[in-house]
Amino acid sequence: MGSSKQSSSLKSRLSNTSLSNLFHLSKKRKHSDDDEAEGEAESEVDSQSSAEQDTTGEAEDTQVTKRHHSQKHEENKKFEEQESQRDAELPEDLRKYRPRGFMFNIPPKDRPVRVYADGVFDLFHLGHMKQLEQCKKSLPNVVLICGVPSDTVTHKLKGLTVLSDEQRCETLYHCKWVDEVIPDAPWCVTPEFLAQHNIDYVAHDDIPYGSADSDDIYRPIKEQGKFLTTQRTDGISTSDIITKIIKDYDKYLVRNFARGATRQELNVSWLKKNELDFKKHVNEFRAYFKKNQENLNNVSKDLYFEVREILLRKTLGRKLYSKLAGDGRGELQDTLSKRGKLIREKSPVSDFASQFTGEEKSGSSSKVEQGSDVHHEKHERSPRRRNSSNKRSQQKKLKR
Repeated sequence: MGSSKQSSSLKSRLSNTSLSNLFHLSKKRKHSDDDEAEGEAESEVDSQSSAEQDTTGEAEDTQVTKRHHSQKHEENKKFEEQESQRDAELPEDLRKYRPRGFMFNIPPKDRPVRVYADGVFDLFHLGHMKQLEQCKKSLPNVVLICGVPSDTVTHKLKGLTVLSDEQRCETLYHCKWVDEVIPDAPWCVTPEFLAQHNIDYVAHDDIPYGSADSDDIYRPIKEQGKFLTTQRTDGISTSDIITKIIKDYDKYLVRNFARGATRQELNVSWLKKNELDFKKHVNEFRAYFKKNQENLNNVSKDLYFEVREILLRKTLGRKLYSKLAGDGRGELQDTLSKRGKLIREKSPVSDFASQFTGEEKSGSSSKVEQGSDVHHEKHERSPRRRNSSNKRSQQKKLKR
């Protein structure tokens, strides 16, 4: 039955389909196979071309980097040659004051040299003093002039200051290196300002000082050859001082409270004030405990030895303990002799130890027992003495 059904279905398909349709199907299959082969070939060609492009791109990049490095090397070489030429034109003692990449004018010898140093000079510190000392000692016969910008300009361009502009100027007046002070000085020094005050050089460190308008506000002065290079003092600045105060804020608050300042003057809340008081008491307790820790250790050792000796006395018995402690020889006698004072002398520690072990109550009864023992020993010794005396008297009579 199954074979007859399959043959009938094949006959029906052959009767329904024509020969032309069969040929079309075979052609379509051939075309699809050809398209797949062409696509594979194109993909291979594309991958080869992309690989070639990558290799060429890498080669071009390496060439560009090599050119860039060679150009930099040539520029550095030219710059170093120019620097050596500029140094050769100056005396040796003036070369250290020349800014890198610029010329330095030779100072006048027939008059005082006017050197200008500008700055905020807030919280006048050692770094400021050393810079002004360098300016004063850089050249012979120097008149040092300091410029201080106003509060409005400084707060706008740099930030808040601790001291006012008047206080900053007054601080500079009392510095022995400074000859003149110019208040309300400009933030950026201009050639017109130099001509107005007859300034020969502007002193500052060689690091470019940027602003909103330029990368280096001292560049025009350097181009004129009127820039005198000074060295910064590492490890100290106004910003470092303010950072240290903010870091140890609580310590400085406690310091000022101890000196009588109120929390209203220091702008401190009631909660913060109580927190600082609590920390202060905790620190005082810690200091007291550390100071008296050695005394506490000694007292605990004494207490330990007292309790140990009393327990030994109870376990060994008084007679054996007294023999080992007084008449015996050995390690126990040595250790007990070292601590003899603790056994014999009374102290608060010994009182506490006796109360703790119950030695104080049994002390009276032990004393009574000791007294009775002594009394019995005396009675036992008395007949022996009588017998010995009778024997001696009899021996004397016989001799006679």
